[in-house]
Amino acid sequence: MKPNKIFIKAFFLIVFSCFLSNGQKAQSLYAFNIEADEDTINIAYNLVGQRPDDVYKVDIFVSGNNGQAFDIIPTTIVGDVGYGVKSGVKKKMQWQPLEDSVQLIGDDYIFKISARLLGGRDSIEFAEIPGGTFIMGNNFEEGRSDENYPHKVNLDPFLIGVYEITNIQFSNFLYRYESAEVKSGEYVGQPMIFEHEKGLKNYTRKAGQSGGWAPQKGYEYHPVVNVTWYGANEFCKYYGYRLPTEAEWEYAARELGDTIRFGNGKNLASPTEINFNGHIDYKTKYSKAGENRQYATRIASFPPNKLELFDMSGNVWEWCQDWYASNYYFNSITDNPTGPWFGETKSIRGGSWHNTPVDIRVTDRSFLPPHMGSGDVGFRVVKQLVK
Repeated sequence: MKPNKIFIKAFFLIVFSCFLSNGQKAQSLYAFNIEADEDTINIAYNLVGQRPDDVYKVDIFVSGNNGQAFDIIPTTIVGDVGYGVKSGVKKKMQWQPLEDSVQLIGDDYIFKISARLLGGRDSIEFAEIPGGTFIMGNNFEEGRSDENYPHKVNLDPFLIGVYEITNIQFSNFLYRYESAEVKSGEYVGQPMIFEHEKGLKNYTRKAGQSGGWAPQKGYEYHPVVNVTWYGANEFCKYYGYRLPTEAEWEYAARELGDTIRFGNGKNLASPTEINFNGHIDYKTKYSKAGENRQYATRIASFPPNKLELFDMSGNVWEWCQDWYASNYYFNSITDNPTGPWFGETKSIRGGSWHNTPVDIRVTDRSFLPPHMGSGDVGFRVVKQLVK
């Protein structure tokens, strides 16, 4: 029989702060307090980042042998822990060790807390996606006509961006590229970006010059919006990347082709876990009602899927490489499909903050002319792996 109380003789706390790749300290963890209240361990801490909108993954580990091994993982802990913890003071966690079949008796216990900054780098972070075969298209018999033709697809391995491209990343590109229009090739002269109150602003206001393009204050690490397909495509070409095909995007969003509805790996959409229009009027059998934020949130504000890809459903639509055709699934090739040869609109996937639950399903398809931007459309990148 399990004891109904825990006994703690002494606690010791080790704290590890995370660092950015250039060695710059990413945040400070301090003002810790650990108290035992019968069956519950209460942990309080402060987490201060470089920016007020910094987001972290906070983990806690426990050693029962004075730090030789941190092999006790508190799986039932709740509070400011896990993905999406924002910087701030008076953060709290609560853990009931007995629910994890752990008795804290003695003085050899050491607690270790770590905080990893999410999406706060100017460089692009990738996840490796192994090649494989999956059935592309809607498998729940509840989608629209352009997705309701499940068909077999084989894909080669690839790398995909963990996060949507941010305002700071795209403004850095414009600074180096020295133009807000495509400078050469078949799309020369096409617009790449338009100003947006939560995106980029051209402070020089000189047509064709980009030196003054910068993120609106406080939106540096929000997804870039009002970017055209031409802009997303040119960004990719400049850095040696490309946009994902619809097939690659769906394969990654569905966690290697699993039968799931949403890009966080779940079949029920909740506004506390995905940024979409959660108004009660749009509630479905596969969604919960809740907040309708009406804007794109900072990247990594919500938990990722099991491939650690963030915001594959909601937040902003994402440009794909393919031209869009509503009947393409009936004519698609099996191996590494790239869409129709030509068209008038480009495919976008994932839904956005503006959309209802039906639009943020991972099999839902939509489209937009390549010269247009929108306040709820951005992109992420793909890098081909050498066979």
